[in-house]
Parts: sequence; C-alpha cells; structure tokens
Amino acid sequence: MKTRRNLIRRNGFTLIELLVVIAIIAILAAILFPVFARARENARRTSCLSNLKQIGLGLIQYTQDYDEKITASWYGPNEDKASDPSNGSYKWMDAIYPYVKSEQLFVCPSDSLNTLYHYYQNETGANFNYGSYAMNVSYWGDSKYQSPVGKSLATIEDPSGTIYATEYYDTPSSAEIIAPEIAWKDIASQTDSTPIKPGTHNGIPSFGRILARHLDTVNVLFTDGHAKNQKVSQLAHQGADGQYTMFTVQDD
Repeated sequence: MKTRRNLIRRNGFTLIELLVVIAIIAILAAILFPVFARARENARRTSCLSNLKQIGLGLIQYTQDYDEKITASWYGPNEDKASDPSNGSYKWMDAIYPYVKSEQLFVCPSDSLNTLYHYYQNETGANFNYGSYAMNVSYWGDSKYQSPVGKSLATIEDPSGTIYATEYYDTPSSAEIIAPEIAWKDIASQTDSTPIKPGTHNGIPSFGRILARHLDTVNVLFTDGHAKNQKVSQLAHQGADGQYTMFTVQDD
C-alpha cells in the first residue's frame, strides 16, 4: 500500500516543475516570435517587390504603345477633387491600369494605413485612395536636373539607375493636396521639411514621403522595369551639384 501510494503521488507535476515548464515556453516564445515576425515581413517585402515588378511591366507596355514616352504623374487641371470637386485628374496608376488589371497590385501588404487604390476614382476630403506607391516627379522646376515624368525613354541616360516609382506614405486631409508622387521643385528646395529631407515617420525611417516599410528597407522600381529592395540611405546619394542622382534622368 505504501509503495502504491508513492507511485500515485509521483504521477502529477509539482508547482516548481510547472513553473520551469512555463518559463521555458516563455523563453522559446521570446526567441521565436521575432523570428516569425521577421519571416512574415520578408514575405510581405517579396510580395511588395512583385507588385512593383508587375507595375514595371505595365509601364513598359504603356511606353511601347505611346511612342516610348513615360506616363505623367497625373493629367488634368487639378491633382484631385479636393481642390475642385468638378475636376478630378487621371493619374499614372490609371494610365497603366489597363495593362496590369489589378487594383490590389497598387497596395503594399505592409501598408499599415490600409490605403486602397480604385481605378480612376477621385475622392474628396480625406478619402484619397491612391495606393502605396508614388511616382518620381523630382526637380520638376529645375532646368538641368529632371525626373523621367513624361520623358521619352531615349532621354533617360541611366534607365537602370533612375527611379520610376517607390513606396510612400500619404496623410492627406481636406486642406492638404497630396498626389501619388515624390516631388520637389529644385536643388534649393530638396532639403526643405516637405520634400525629401531624411527623417522618420511613426518611428519608421523615411526620406521625404518615401517610407521604409520592410525592416528598414524600401522597394524601388526603376525606369528599365526592374525592381530592387534598398536601404533608404542608398537613395540619398548626391552628385557634384548636390542633386539626388537616382531621381534624375541624367547619368550623374
């Protein structure tokens, strides 16, 4: 009887044993959860990169159909209906939409703002459904350095090193017009608070409105159609005149 009673007692776990097991599980969770989160973000980064590659294919098809001329950022008298409800504009995403035929393609899976894109739909107020990507419209007022917007492919000296579009964040309101573009007027204005000054947005590294959503990296589409994942700091390379070289059509 005594031996049997001792065996029965040994079938259960002591409090110390349970605490040890719980501690081990907690340690494993602390180690594995960041690994799982990183793996999930890597998958999202790959999906986002795929989006941009398909957008690049749409760009190439568009340029072939329009005398090798790259689409403008937007068309029409106004950027959107916030400035004039009677006039909305046709945007670069709308121009290449017939070639990609997917609204979801313009939305990054890591976009925490859950921004949508709707083909040729112009909203008012704070409802701007522009998606997650913006076109390079840099140096639009500069006589020497300019972006590929509206240019012929032949004028782009370094297609594989000239940005066409990249990830961005948008925080529009009824009093603020923000088109789906990365733009600043000239070299003198590129370090203002609004355009491309390096900084952070909600703790995430940013470069103007370019946002590094994927483990401090950003996906970028170039004018030759290839897409690449890069550090934000890589986009900040400057030429002899102080221009950001990856945003200009010149081979500088």
